[in-house]
Amino acid sequence: MGGTEPRLGGRLDPAEMFPAGSSYVHTRLVTLASGLRLRVAEAGERTHPPVLLLHGWGASIYMWRDWFAPLAAAGRRVIAIDLPGHGLSDKPEAAQAYRLEALMSVVRELLDAEGVATTDVVAQSMAGTIALELAMEQSSRIDRAILVNPACFGRVRLQRLGRMLSPSFVDALLPHLVARWVIARTHRMVYGDPSRITRRDEDEYWAPSQYPSYARAMRLLVHEFRWTRPAAHDMAQRMSVLGKDVLVVLGTKDSLVRDAPGYVAQLRELGARLQVRMVENGGHAVNEERASEVVEMVLAFLH
Repeated sequence: MGGTEPRLGGRLDPAEMFPAGSSYVHTRLVTLASGLRLRVAEAGERTHPPVLLLHGWGASIYMWRDWFAPLAAAGRRVIAIDLPGHGLSDKPEAAQAYRLEALMSVVRELLDAEGVATTDVVAQSMAGTIALELAMEQSSRIDRAILVNPACFGRVRLQRLGRMLSPSFVDALLPHLVARWVIARTHRMVYGDPSRITRRDEDEYWAPSQYPSYARAMRLLVHEFRWTRPAAHDMAQRMSVLGKDVLVVLGTKDSLVRDAPGYVAQLRELGARLQVRMVENGGHAVNEERASEVVEMVLAFLH
């Protein structure tokens, strides 16, 4: 499983990446109607109500490693994917493939391919934007949405700097700049308590960069994805179409998506159907850092 392009050395072999050795999480490549191939991880019975897990920028299905077992035990069909450009999914060359609308289309195609009419979704950061936009569509296929530190509710730190430092001419050089220490340092930024990060975590996050197209995909996402948030009044008006509450989980030590609590408070004052859970000292990837706590919140909300 993985790409066919020449790989850079030193990283975990694709066969060694999560969920290697797991007896309850199974992965496969799914080819969408558009021809794009996604790595899909699944646990639980296929006849059970589905819940879709969507990771943020630079992550993969590994982000959800501690979610599969408890969600499956709670009677859910758990589906997680590597979004385009990430993990072992395809990494398209076209810049437009990394725009919000294109990624929304990928999720719809995935649901078609899996025969899923509607699903609950848990989405972190960048994927929170994708999930909320899908939930606000007419004839939405999203039932209940849980957004973890969603990018669309905050001000994304370092995004402007990232654009300035990554013009297109650096594509040939970028893959060789993604050293293990760079990934490790970046990963520490998304935890409230970096001491929780293990060497295996660093290896798993570094592994996808063995494909040179990975670095280019990350750069394109920085430039092409919609990282800005709308005015609170505009967002609340758009959210008025939602027929059910949305759960928002925020880490109090999120250093990447700033000012989200205040924005969420404004949305609630304007009538948006939001429930909020704060995780004290949790970072941007609080769903990974404090998985058991957040899973408990999610299950209570879903049930």
